[in-house]
Amino acid sequence: MAIVMSYASPGQPAAPRNLLEMVDEVTPAGWQKFGAAKQFGKENLWEQINGRASFFLAYDMVRMTFVSFVNSTNESQFIDLSIYDMGNPTNAFGVFSSERSQDAPAVELGRAGYRSDASYFIWKGRYYIRIISSETTDSFKQTGMALARRVTDTLTDSGEPVWGLTALPPADRIPRSVRYIKINAMGLDFMHDTYTADYRSGDKIVTVFLSKYDTAKSARETVVRYIEYVKNFGEGVDEVTVNGVKLVTCNMGGMYDVVFHNGHLMGGVSSVEDRDLAVRSAIELWKQLSQDK
Repeated sequence: MAIVMSYASPGQPAAPRNLLEMVDEVTPAGWQKFGAAKQFGKENLWEQINGRASFFLAYDMVRMTFVSFVNSTNESQFIDLSIYDMGNPTNAFGVFSSERSQDAPAVELGRAGYRSDASYFIWKGRYYIRIISSETTDSFKQTGMALARRVTDTLTDSGEPVWGLTALPPADRIPRSVRYIKINAMGLDFMHDTYTADYRSGDKIVTVFLSKYDTAKSARETVVRYIEYVKNFGEGVDEVTVNGVKLVTCNMGGMYDVVFHNGHLMGGVSSVEDRDLAVRSAIELWKQLSQDK
């Protein structure tokens, strides 16, 4: 019997007991829980994942549900299940995309997922699911996949879109390269709610970034702060206009960033060796964003 997950009002966590009860429904055949399932909030997540707690909390994690399953005939064999309730699909995509391995085999579960040996990582709606296996045998792969399917099928998805996945142009975009960074994007404390993606340009790969602000003024002000940063830590900036597109090129010690604002959007390219390629790529991004308005 599948348990239907309930949703609280926006900004409020879902009732914790639903996920705790769900664990009994998804326990693999021939396996058993090792102790009781546990839940962790913002105040005590470090007790479970001390080295990684700050990462999930930076994306406003609501609650994490954890349980370890052990083989009924061999308790040295285990599979750990962690379900992160991130509050909304954008935050869940953020943690999933930041941990995602582009080269790992994809699995058709949730909105996106992949397998690494016999471990599974899945994004579905507001949830990020991690299934970590102690061994990499085919048997563990099969058990892990069955568990991943049952958990994913049980959780519901509101269908709320993630803006950056459609805002970033699809042409020449490298599959599974989009990331969402909630704070300190590209190591800058004034860059937040930023999407990045890799694009092919001939035999080169160019990383673009894009943020949406409440006002055009805020987008312009972020470009100004970017320029100030480069003047302090880079090797100079140039303001250029190409075919009516206003850009700022930033020399970061032989690598080039190009930034612009386009209405409520602020974007550009980052860490490109060839200045001309950086400018061309930024113009192409600007044009495609303008066409989508």
